[in-house]
Amino acid sequence: MLLLPLFLTIAPALTPAPAADKTDVRKQFVELAGKKDKDAIVALWKANPGAVLPVIDQDLEGSLKDMEKGEAADSAKVKEKQQRALFGAECAALATGHPILVDYASSFVGWNADQKRQFRDGQKVYGASTDALAKGDKAAALAKGKECIERASALGDWWGTAMGYDAVGRAAQAMGGIDDAITALTQARLLNHDLGLQGDEYQELALLTDLCTAAERWQRALACARDAQVLAKALGDAEGAKALAAKEATVRAKLGG
Repeated sequence: MLLLPLFLTIAPALTPAPAADKTDVRKQFVELAGKKDKDAIVALWKANPGAVLPVIDQDLEGSLKDMEKGEAADSAKVKEKQQRALFGAECAALATGHPILVDYASSFVGWNADQKRQFRDGQKVYGASTDALAKGDKAAALAKGKECIERASALGDWWGTAMGYDAVGRAAQAMGGIDDAITALTQARLLNHDLGLQGDEYQELALLTDLCTAAERWQRALACARDAQVLAKALGDAEGAKALAAKEATVRAKLGG
């Protein structure tokens, strides 16, 4: 484990601009899914990459909440939401070339009663990790983050898995472990990239830029800074893009131009 020098403070991840309202995308998706218009949904996802998972997840979470309120798992209400989510995920795979959303949606739909409870428990574990870190209990934050990864990955809950890796990375950073932080945050970044969660990926790339710079991994820091700038511009964070451009210039100087 490579430890942070005591005098070094890693800057917090940049905060992207607020995401665009996804209400209209959701409305279009529901309408197009009702017509089974695969081509139109593929085009919709390509035009709104950051909305894909949140929009699909409204049906997945919605169906789970219905069942938790007593709706039968094979009811028309539950099945409609689940089938729409699966169709949307299939279209997302065509739009992005990434199979992860199909795996996520099909896993979610296929959970038995115990696995549904495990999913809810995993959400609580992630919350416990972030709460522990906010209170300064770094060891507890790290342990809960690792537990979140274990619970979520076993279910095919890749969103939850990414959240767990992010929690582990931030706890490791707080404890001074650059290598562990870089390892976990890179896993979170890669998962969030395939899931289309641009805001989360952006924050992780911004933090990875600083961590890789601190570890003098100049080429990797350069790649992170460049990728982060692309997302900064896509998310409308002009100040963040400017700050990252300055960091890129510093790294390039270390690389000799």
